[in-house]
Amino acid sequence: RIISEGARDIYFTIGYGREPLYDYITALLMTFLGPTFLAGRLTAVFFSLILIAGMVAWVRRAFDGQTALLTAAGLAVGFWPVMSGRQGLRSIVLPALFVLAVALFWRGLALVSAEMFLPTAKSRRSLFLFLIAGILLGLTFYAYIPARALWIIFPALLGYLFFAKRSLFRHVWSRMVLMLIMMFLVALPLLLYLESKHTAEVRIQQMAAPLTAATGGDVEPLLENIQGSVRLFAGEGDISWRYNIAGRPLLGPLMGILFLVGVLLVAWYAFKRRDDLHYGAASFLALSWLFVGFLPVLITGPELSMTQAVGMQPVLYLFPALTLVAFGQVTIGSKRVADSRWATAGLFFLFAATAVITYRDYFVTWANSPEVRVQYETTMATAMDYLNEQGNGVVV
Repeated sequence: RIISEGARDIYFTIGYGREPLYDYITALLMTFLGPTFLAGRLTAVFFSLILIAGMVAWVRRAFDGQTALLTAAGLAVGFWPVMSGRQGLRSIVLPALFVLAVALFWRGLALVSAEMFLPTAKSRRSLFLFLIAGILLGLTFYAYIPARALWIIFPALLGYLFFAKRSLFRHVWSRMVLMLIMMFLVALPLLLYLESKHTAEVRIQQMAAPLTAATGGDVEPLLENIQGSVRLFAGEGDISWRYNIAGRPLLGPLMGILFLVGVLLVAWYAFKRRDDLHYGAASFLALSWLFVGFLPVLITGPELSMTQAVGMQPVLYLFPALTLVAFGQVTIGSKRVADSRWATAGLFFLFAATAVITYRDYFVTWANSPEVRVQYETTMATAMDYLNEQGNGVVV
């Protein structure tokens, strides 16, 4: 419709309601590739690659190069990011744009921190980075529903800086406010449209049911969703075959243990190294990102969580990476673990094994499951293809 009919909707009401950015970018690719499913798949692939590159850019500046490399390795071979990077779904746009916003924001924050000790003409450059980050945050509203909460991590970080690094807070708060104003200005047309069309978002009304019940005094559905959701990381995953092998957790057993240790490690960094911009503020940002990104799942429950939690997907793989790097700094005798050939071989084996398991789970198990064919209405599509070939006219 965008290509052939000139559709320029700010929000599409088809399919329970959907934000338009993914569709417009897919339409742009279709002008070169034709109206094929490949264009939609390539849109997802490109954004998934942007996600990895953006995460490397942020983690390298916020932590170190080793952590950035291991985070990228997890995103490259993990089942969840591989699947979301190959599906024709708009949800992949959100984490990609959000990661870019975080990377630009952090670069601006680092410049402001440097200016405190050595005032230069970089102040204009840092302001520019904050404004571009704000534009990207605004565009996330046109990508997928969780964007409407994900931006909260920036005011949360500002509050953290107020208590932990007051001098930096005084220099950066105005730029962060301008960034958020820019975000709301970019998102405003969509927000005004949705405010005027309360019935457009059928999906939001469905997902808000547990909260609605809780405000009415029935907290049991919400508590059940929270209890089921916390098992998603390493226990029991999304039970829907549409976006997962039913019950498969987000992380495998070993990666799940590394993740849990990483969460504890980052919490320690955030509250014990508050004066360190890289390990204090960055750790707090990572924890906030994880929690706010996971918040929609805590409300809606584990089913279909693979898309609802996509906002936290990039940062999920940071925590195992930080654990591995911290373990590598341990000294045995006179030698660091990281300097051992066995450590290098172990890392290679960990990510190679993860890649093999992902290949098996995605390309063999999931792709050939009868349950998946049911979820994607294969019988209906086959019947329509038959009628198109054998019947009179095109099947509506």
